[in-house]
Formats: sequence, structure tokens, C-alpha cells
Amino acid sequence: MRASIALACALAVSCSAPDQKTTAEAQPTAAAPTKTESRFAVPIDGLPTIGDRDALVTIVEFTDYECPYCAKAEKTMRELREAYGRDLRFAVAMHPLPMHPHARDAALVALASTRFEETHAHLFDVAGVVGEGEKRASFESLANAEQLGAKLRVRGTPTFFVNGKRVTGAQPYATFDKMVSHELATARALVASGTRRDRVYEALMDEARANPAPLPDDDDAPKLVPAAVGVSGLPFLGRDDAAKTIVVFTDLECPYCKRLDARLREFTNTHSDVRVVLRNHPLPMHPHARLAAKAAVAAASQNGLARFVEIAFAHQDALERASLVAYASQAGLDVSRFTRDLDSDETARALAADEALATKLDVTGTPSSFVEGKLVVGAQPLTTFEEALH
Repeated sequence: MRASIALACALAVSCSAPDQKTTAEAQPTAAAPTKTESRFAVPIDGLPTIGDRDALVTIVEFTDYECPYCAKAEKTMRELREAYGRDLRFAVAMHPLPMHPHARDAALVALASTRFEETHAHLFDVAGVVGEGEKRASFESLANAEQLGAKLRVRGTPTFFVNGKRVTGAQPYATFDKMVSHELATARALVASGTRRDRVYEALMDEARANPAPLPDDDDAPKLVPAAVGVSGLPFLGRDDAAKTIVVFTDLECPYCKRLDARLREFTNTHSDVRVVLRNHPLPMHPHARLAAKAAVAAASQNGLARFVEIAFAHQDALERASLVAYASQAGLDVSRFTRDLDSDETARALAADEALATKLDVTGTPSSFVEGKLVVGAQPLTTFEEALH
């Protein structure tokens, strides 16, 4: 499968900031969080459900048990179930992603379970890792869920449909609460006009089928962003005089940035005509990312960026100030100079320039790369970068 997928795919292979219009709370999502007022026809036949059949609001959740953002979103879903009780029903559509080695087996276990709700919760607790003895065949059910995801152009997880209205990413409780409240009012109006409670969802789906909403763009090709052509940054990987450039917007606390870093090191080792330059884009949900970004700028001033970033990514759980200084020492940098640069106005200005450029280029998540001006979102396979270079 071509993995240079459109922005919505970033869900599974990148980190992104929450929608600042909906909340000031920093919540991680796996993709640029989006929502629409369009109502899609999302059949739930054959999907496992949690909640009453005559619930007035149905949330269809496309999930992956190994996706950390799905696990975070599951906590929000549990809060919603407690708050709305019998008015809220969940239908779960399995959407295991290819970069998660255990996700497919976990989905099969969930689908085969006679106690779905308990199994569903347990699989998030164990991050989708299941024993050999737990695996049972539910291939047809999984295939049906994946076909539904393909039809709706679900590219990443978690993706939700609230009575058919799409919400992408692990949005905060307030976002879902607002949507569920609105849909509950709509459903109650239907009931008041004569629709049976257990027919509300189907009535809304009939409406969606009669007035189909436009699906997200399904063009998988990396998209040229003219404003990104010729953009430079901190020298990072490859030869400075290489003919072709990849600009990477990264966050040292983002697990997907770490994954892409390893891939790009391999890529530049085999492509002498390609260089990688780095721009910092620390995300608000990562508490140490901003200081780590300044540390990267300080390391670059001593031509030690590649080694410093490698060490920092290897210790993503320890990015406080003392640790960053220790990593500078391990990278062979002048620690006194590094410490001064870490706090300097020049470093702060450099970081601000990176963030301004990210805004100009509409970069919402990390990692985001521009390959000769072509946008590649997330920790995509190296074949994606090969495609973008041609």
C-alpha cells in the first residue's frame, strides 16, 4: 500500500496539537484534529456495540488497540458512557494499522469475545498484546470493518462518527460532549415527531444516504506545497551540498518523530544526493518538547545536532533540563557553551522562526516533512520518500 497518505492518515503516524478552537487543554491526538457538520451514512450491522439498542446517539469508533491515542480516547469514551447512560451507544469498528504488529491479532480477539465490553477495555490496558492461546478466527468480521473504513476513507485512528458526523483524533471530552449534546437534542426532536427511539439512528442514516456528504480527499500522492520549495533549516543528516532536500518539522518528545528519525538516517546513508534539514515544532501536549527544541538549536550551533538528537530520541522519557545537558556532554559538545545557548535570546528567536514557518506552511502535527516541497505527513516508509523525490 502506498503510505504517502493524505493529512488524515497522520492520525496513526504522527503527533499533533489539539484544536485550539475547541479547547485550551493540551490533549494528544494522532492527527490534525478535525470535525465536520456533514452527516455520513455509517452502517453498524455486524459491528460489536456497547450500550442500549434504543440509544438516541450512536458513536462509531474506528480504533486500533496498539494506538496510544486510541487508548487515550477510550478514557474519554468511558466518561461519556457514564455521563449519558442509556442515551449513548458505541459501535466499534476495528481498524488495525500496518505499523502496529499486535493490532490485528488484538482486533480478532475482541471480535471473537463473548464479553466484548470487558475484552475491549482489557486490550487497551495491555496495548493490544495478546497471547497465542487467545487468538480465535473472526476474519470475516474484521474484513467487514476494514471495508467500511475504506468506504468512509478512514485513514488513521482514532476516527469517530457521532450519529454520522465525523470527528478525527483523540479530542478532549468537551468536544465530544458538545457534539453528543447537540445530537441528543436532534434525536429527541425526532422522537417527539413520532420516530421510535430504536429507529432514530436508522432515520438519521436514511437522511445521510439521501444527501450524501463529500468524502475526504482520497489522493494518496505527496502534495506539492510551493511555499515549501527551497525552505532550509538546521543541517541535520546527509551532505550539506546534496542536490535534494528534505525539511523535517519534528518534536523530540513525539514517538513518531523518533521512528522517522531512524528511517531518515538509513535513507541518507543510501542516498548521497539527499540531505535532511530540521525545523523544530514542539507540540503543546508534550511538556518537555519546547526546552528540548531549544536544546536542539543549541546543539546545532556546535555542529552536533545529529548526534544530540539521536541521544535525545533514545531517552524520550527523560528530557528535563539536567538530562538534556547530560546528552550534550555525551554528544561531545562544549557543555558551558551549550548551557548558555540553551537560554539565549538568539535560540529563542530561532525557535520562534521555526514555529512561524510551521504556521505559514499549515503544519499541524509531527513529523511533517517537505521532500523537495512535497508534503509527507507522519513516519511514513522510505518508499514514500522515494516517490516524493521523483
